[in-house]
Amino acid sequence: MQITRSNSKRNWLPIALAILGVILLSFYVLYNNAARKSDRVSSSLDELSKKTTINGLSLNYKELLKGEDAKIYENSDLKVYAVNKSGVSKVIYAYKDAPKGREITDNFFLHLFVKDSTKLMGNARFINLDFFQTGEPIRTDNNIYYIFQRDLVSASYLGKEIPISDIAFIRTGRNKPGVDRSLDLGKIVIKDIPEIELNSNQDKIFITTKAKDFEKILKKRKQALDVGVLSSADGDLINGEISLNNGDKKDIEFRLKGDWPDHLLDKKKWSYRVVMKDGETFKGMRKFSIQHPKVRNYLWEWLLNKVIKDEEIIGLRYDYAEVYLKIKDQENDEDINVGLMAVEESFDKILIESNRKREGVIVAFDESLYWSDVKKERQLELDRTAYSKSLRDVMKAPIRVFNEGKVLSNPALAKQFETAKGLLEGLRQSKYQISEVFDMDKLTTFVAINNLFAGSHGLVWHNLRMYYNPITGKLEPISFDSMSGRKLTEITHYPFSENDTIYQKQVRQKLALVSSTDYINSFLSRHKTELLKLKSALYTEYNYLFDDEILAYNSNFIKKTIDPAILITSSLVSYDDSSMDIRIDNLTSFPVQIKDLEHKDGRKMSVAQSIKVIAADTSQIIRFKLNNYFVNAFVSKKNKKGTFQFPKDVSKLRIPHYVTGVKATQFSEIRPYSVSLHLDKKISSYKASHTPNVDLFDFISNVSDSILAFSKGSFKLEQNLVIPSGYVVKIPSGFSLDFKNNASIRSKSALICTGTKENPVRFFSSDGTGQGIFVTDASKRSKVTYTQFDNLSNPQSELWSVSGAVNFHESDVTITNSSFTNNRCEDALNIIRSEFVMTDTVFENTQSDSFDGDFVNGSLNRCSFINSGNDGIDVSGSVLKLNDITVTNPSDKAISAGENSTITGQNVTVSGGEIGVVSKDLSDVTLTNLNITDTRLGLSAFQKKSEYGVASIDVRELSFKNVSVEHLIEVNSTLKIDDVAVETVSNNVIDQMYGKEYGKSSR
Repeated sequence: MQITRSNSKRNWLPIALAILGVILLSFYVLYNNAARKSDRVSSSLDELSKKTTINGLSLNYKELLKGEDAKIYENSDLKVYAVNKSGVSKVIYAYKDAPKGREITDNFFLHLFVKDSTKLMGNARFINLDFFQTGEPIRTDNNIYYIFQRDLVSASYLGKEIPISDIAFIRTGRNKPGVDRSLDLGKIVIKDIPEIELNSNQDKIFITTKAKDFEKILKKRKQALDVGVLSSADGDLINGEISLNNGDKKDIEFRLKGDWPDHLLDKKKWSYRVVMKDGETFKGMRKFSIQHPKVRNYLWEWLLNKVIKDEEIIGLRYDYAEVYLKIKDQENDEDINVGLMAVEESFDKILIESNRKREGVIVAFDESLYWSDVKKERQLELDRTAYSKSLRDVMKAPIRVFNEGKVLSNPALAKQFETAKGLLEGLRQSKYQISEVFDMDKLTTFVAINNLFAGSHGLVWHNLRMYYNPITGKLEPISFDSMSGRKLTEITHYPFSENDTIYQKQVRQKLALVSSTDYINSFLSRHKTELLKLKSALYTEYNYLFDDEILAYNSNFIKKTIDPAILITSSLVSYDDSSMDIRIDNLTSFPVQIKDLEHKDGRKMSVAQSIKVIAADTSQIIRFKLNNYFVNAFVSKKNKKGTFQFPKDVSKLRIPHYVTGVKATQFSEIRPYSVSLHLDKKISSYKASHTPNVDLFDFISNVSDSILAFSKGSFKLEQNLVIPSGYVVKIPSGFSLDFKNNASIRSKSALICTGTKENPVRFFSSDGTGQGIFVTDASKRSKVTYTQFDNLSNPQSELWSVSGAVNFHESDVTITNSSFTNNRCEDALNIIRSEFVMTDTVFENTQSDSFDGDFVNGSLNRCSFINSGNDGIDVSGSVLKLNDITVTNPSDKAISAGENSTITGQNVTVSGGEIGVVSKDLSDVTLTNLNITDTRLGLSAFQKKSEYGVASIDVRELSFKNVSVEHLIEVNSTLKIDDVAVETVSNNVIDQMYGKEYGKSSR
């Protein structure tokens, strides 16, 4: 893709054609508006119904171009076809190789002569369907064809589609208004054309419901069109069934969705919200929408979500499928070929898990007040200026949580919601800065990508969806309803970000990144294959052409915005022999960095000082200390002494500066006069939980700018220790820290614990009131050697908590010769989204799980797990290697692999406890030399969560001794012992595993 294109001379003809098109479109819209009002009065199944034979003659573009079935004309360069798509007839023109000359610039003229001319309006002899279009390339086995097509729909033909069977003949070709025809195919008689359905090659979704239930949908649509807005509620749901590609049918509830009537205007392509019943999933989703692709601007929402998810930001699953409705009636079933529709994931637990995140709540600003006001305005036929400011104000909108019933009935989730709600409320009341409550890397990347795609609709307050990450205690954005794919007209920011300099700096850097040619070409290349496939699929029905040059335009717009022609103005306030005060006015919406004071020939005029930052759209007076050589710069023939002469010498000075995050330096000349400057200083509240405080502790010293050192000896920790990023924390042998008064350590830097066998490092709580350790986002790898963690609990506050006594989040770690004992919380050690190695380490007497790994890649070597209160080893979404592992007396499972994990290993011994080894939900466990003794259940594999799948265990050199039940393997899951498959015995493993027969809760 060419990101920067050169200007070219414009031809008057396209402009004239555009004007003519607007005039014709105006008449068409007026007629359609009248027809639409009529359509609002009555909606019936007869109007919707289109009989279609799903298993009849159905061809994709490649098959169509190679066959003869639908061809109505052919010469050496051009083929013309007549086909059907979702009940609408169309004519397709296929040029072999790229069009050239007037084939590029000319209109298509298409005149339809119908068998019954009384159906035409006025005294018309034919139906004029002239059009202009840019072709879509379609590759067959040996050729590339450029496809142009026109739906046979006309307001002059009773406002309906024109069936091929009604056409007597057509005249078609290419022409230019006022010029001769470049192509005239003459009279083409359409006869003996079979009913061919053009196939998009996408999945087929079949939805079935009863006619009496569907009447509720029809009435709701009519009400929405009459009022101009749809008000949806759970009471609108009707029952039905759904199947994918004629597979198994599953029970659903569904209703109309969408706020504005654009979701409902089409005669049959209406938007629906679908909710699976009985805990089932459909294409991995429990809740999703089916909607006209145009309501999300066709392919743009799909591509935006791909790029968002590439950056590990939460994005929705978004796809396309052919949709068929069957309305069942006692007398006559009605088949409705809805056509190609977009399928968009909705908001629930599965969305979070599919994005590889720990379960957490999803919150938003409740928009019900907003839409109630819109509905009232439309009902009373008022102008839009009559809106209620308070009802449409984000400051008055309640904060809602998705899946409210489940969240409020679950104490852990309810606490998360309370925290998330407090963060969001504090943010909009300016008690928090946005950088304090959001994950800044994800938020600023999200904002930058939305701007590249011109997805400002997804940044409007009532479209915001946010995930509370219970690990980081931060909010993260979720991509939704961006309506992207337009030319950018302004940079849109996340609400409540105006005064946060941290946000402003980072978003500038991310805008510079995403607007680069390399970045755009990278994701277009990454998704090229699927994008081309979907472009072809959408073109079968919508004549839609995806224009990635919009990204080129938007990237250049961003570049201009973050590096504008003029950033600042500067003016002299005062000066003396040693300093000069200059007022700087930032004219941009971005922070600007001021470097120093220069002579216009480049010589430095001021003493070196730290770079000053002028916030967006603000002014500031900066005092520059003049260097000893300042006056020498003004020596001239007339001024031989070398003195600064006001005002003429002011013009010889300049201020070098640049936008934060974009180091393209500009220079501002200084005016010799200024106006008074008045600054409003805003003092932000001190946030103890995120403010580094290493200076408060006597046992910490700075060895260098990059190292914090703990002193050897015994110390008490009675308040939270917060360690910033950018350091390595060195903890020597013999260091001992007693946690009291709910104190914890929270570090964004790596911990290097260098204990010895004789003098280990000790972290403990003598009175059981201390918390534990949380390491997050450390840029370097932590190393823990001969270190004891005893009687600790999970770090937490009223707003935030993690599950482990010791936690490493997105922070790689190596642990050797250490111990985790007597923890007082869910996990003794929790490692999340990190790489790790653990060797010669003991876990003993843990309250719940000993080791819990979420989305990790690591290995355990010569480790022991003794008296675990729940599981010994529990991983999800992880890759784990085991070697010489002993698990003794676990209260639940010795080893548990879940949610698409892979465990491999050798020399594993399990003794005592409830269950030996469990593999569930698409996990694979492969072990050699596994010994299980004195255990109720040896091995089990099953599926627990519908969004995953079956599991497997492969064991060689297996030994059982005093095991009540050797294995319990669910149907479709597998167990191999020395390469021999073991017969499955049960379809109800999940019931037996959780509380009835086996496991901790069965006792």
